[in-house]
Amino acid sequence: MIINPQAKHIKITPSSYREIFYNLYPRLLSFCIKYVKDPFAAEEIVEECMLYLWERKNDLAEVMDLKSYLYTMVRNKAYAYLKKNSKVVSLDSGFGESVSQEDEYIIEEEVHATLIAALNTLPEKCRRVFELSCLEGLKYKDIAEDMGISVNTVKSQRSRAIELLKTQLKDNPLLLIYLSMMLKNQIF
Repeated sequence: MIINPQAKHIKITPSSYREIFYNLYPRLLSFCIKYVKDPFAAEEIVEECMLYLWERKNDLAEVMDLKSYLYTMVRNKAYAYLKKNSKVVSLDSGFGESVSQEDEYIIEEEVHATLIAALNTLPEKCRRVFELSCLEGLKYKDIAEDMGISVNTVKSQRSRAIELLKTQLKDNPLLLIYLSMMLKNQIF
């Protein structure tokens, strides 16, 4: 994405749009699903927003933060979808949520995306052991049988994955805390 610092004008080219799409689409989709509770509707909403962005790529002079702009657009489209498709809106649908709850969703998606990116840089065996152990909650014995390796190899590969992730995330204390909580609670 090319940004003119004096005019603060965002210029979206085909290659920058592709980068924006691949980086933000999964996060926006996950964010939207929290509101509409329907993956298919969420896909349509996010795709509609991304198409709108492309169609209006030359009209973004007033947009200062593209990521916030897209999250806001997705949230507003999700609200419109809920309003249109529901005669009765339940109290937990998100209409009464404060800005801090929405910010929590955005931060959660950003942290999750950063952790996934770090996880994808791990060596294949390390990553697989980490996924099975920490993300899927399988026992070491089951992982060893599944992968055809010893239980001690599972333990060492898991430890290696955790150390590599800690090294990659050392400059971001929030992500290290999230990783520690994930390992403690076995959630992701």
